[in-house]
Amino acid sequence: MKSRLVGIKRIIENEIGERIDTRNRRRDLIYARAVFCKTGRDMGLSLSAIGKVINRDHATVLHTLNNVYHHAEKEVYYKRLYEVLKVVVDEGAQKEEVKDRFDATKELSDMIEELQKDNDALRYKLVLIERNKDKFTELFEGLTEDDIDEVYNKLNIFVKVIKTRVYR
Repeated sequence: MKSRLVGIKRIIENEIGERIDTRNRRRDLIYARAVFCKTGRDMGLSLSAIGKVINRDHATVLHTLNNVYHHAEKEVYYKRLYEVLKVVVDEGAQKEEVKDRFDATKELSDMIEELQKDNDALRYKLVLIERNKDKFTELFEGLTEDDIDEVYNKLNIFVKVIKTRVYR
């Protein structure tokens, strides 16, 4: 957002042919700074952030907005400058909004793809369990709960050994 504000400052400086962050108090520079401050405020930036770009404090920016901008907008040149900047800011916001939506959509798409892979893996495991459940049902038939726990622990060790085998 701040980089967009610096871009707005450059547009104004190119238009008037001078820097607006100087200490000069000429009316044309004061009005250009007022247009800049109003544009920055329209962008939703803080008074402090706006002031940093033009080497002013927040109180100066507030004074400019409350007392100077109203005089600047009465002059056709500065009113048009503000209107052009407002269009530039609105277009920038729309582009940023579209980019944000694109990024969010891409992120959701990636999440959906990952969830589909997880779902496929779980379906495969479920198919294996369904195919082999009768074997295990027969194996555990007639055993007590303690016996089933013992068989489970021994199977767990056996499975770990199979998974670590080098030869397949």
